[in-house]
Amino acid sequence: MRPIGDEEKSAATTLSDMEIFVFPELMFSLVLANILSPRLWRWRELEWFAGIREMRPKKRLQRLRQHIMDNYTFNLDLDTWGLTKQAVELKRFAPFLSPEEIAASNALFGYQGDAYYYDIDIRRHFGLDKYTSDTIPYWKTETIEAMDAFRHKDGHTVGAGECVSLAGLYAAAAFVVCGLPLESIFLMATPLHSQNFLDVDEGILTNNRRLVTRTMWANGTVISQQARRALEHERVTIVSHATGYIHLLYPEATIARTVYDAFSAKLRTFLTPPAEAPDQRLVVPRLPDAARVAFVPGGEPLGLTPEMDYAEIADRLRALRATNRAAALAPYAGHELGETEAGPFVKAALERCPVSKVATLEAIAALPNESIYDGTSRCASPDEVWNFGRGDGFEKCLLAANALNVASGEIAVAGGEAALVAADGREICRFPAVKRPLLDVTGLKSL
Repeated sequence: MRPIGDEEKSAATTLSDMEIFVFPELMFSLVLANILSPRLWRWRELEWFAGIREMRPKKRLQRLRQHIMDNYTFNLDLDTWGLTKQAVELKRFAPFLSPEEIAASNALFGYQGDAYYYDIDIRRHFGLDKYTSDTIPYWKTETIEAMDAFRHKDGHTVGAGECVSLAGLYAAAAFVVCGLPLESIFLMATPLHSQNFLDVDEGILTNNRRLVTRTMWANGTVISQQARRALEHERVTIVSHATGYIHLLYPEATIARTVYDAFSAKLRTFLTPPAEAPDQRLVVPRLPDAARVAFVPGGEPLGLTPEMDYAEIADRLRALRATNRAAALAPYAGHELGETEAGPFVKAALERCPVSKVATLEAIAALPNESIYDGTSRCASPDEVWNFGRGDGFEKCLLAANALNVASGEIAVAGGEAALVAADGREICRFPAVKRPLLDVTGLKSL
């Protein structure tokens, strides 16, 4: 397995749409981070899911859909995760993709795709027209914990997430709750959308919170029209799977060739309207071309099955850290500072959390002392703490470092407290703390 650099580890912490575009392994790392979340496993204890494994696969997924419909909304508000500049991100990504390649393929950097989206003025559609053309949103992808935490945010009564977040949640829950094999789940990203293809019966698409069957795809309703937009008007940039990925731009693909060929055929069949369907328009998906890439092994197979319990899955993914890149990046995506060095997390916290820059020490101190992440080592970013109005003392100290532009210093955790200490030894703030990241492998020593 080729080495994983700090930029990729840090990107796994932020999980913005543009970072997943540059580092495609992150898409499945998000799925694995959700699979490793105790929050998701508690769904199996809900009365709503009692006996679900005895149901037919399609019925299981319909039960899951209703739970997601009831408990989550779609959110793509520009103010949630803040803004950045094209020039800043292009410079950051230059070692991996050229600015020309990114601009020709990513909607945030100039790609205009099908005329449909640009006939409606995509910048005005997303509210970007009030900013300069160089301004772009972060659009961070949320873990299940961050999705649940929207309940604490003004204007929200249930959880929320953007399209990649919902796709990642659906994929993880289909495995953990519904018992669908990971091998039957394919995540697809286009320049402006993300959805899944589930290899069940004739196939099922997830589209934000909804499920779309082959019959629904061609029934001519408003919902089906919404579900068709991405595959009808955009090319697919990334297909992600348990065996690896294929990307529109990269010359190598790690997804198993036989798996990708079978998926491509099944998706084309799904998109072909049945003879009796009201909508007979044929959509031919513009998938990454298998003929232009070299298929290379994606690392040691994940080897996860729906019959495994949480401990078995966690142990298996831990054992794969040196041989499978998605597994290696999963704890970074899950903000798991009990099993990773803290440097990449801190880098993302201090470079890519603009929303929390307005915080003051008084406002931080007034926040409830509770984290949106369970346990003692999974930690919220400064923007998550500020957006959802709560945080553990360690998380509050990191928020203070970001808001006050503390360029160097350390966060010391001891005796049930966390303290932010400047490089000159001056203590800036101190809060009660339960979180205990691996301070001996930190990066926290040099904020």
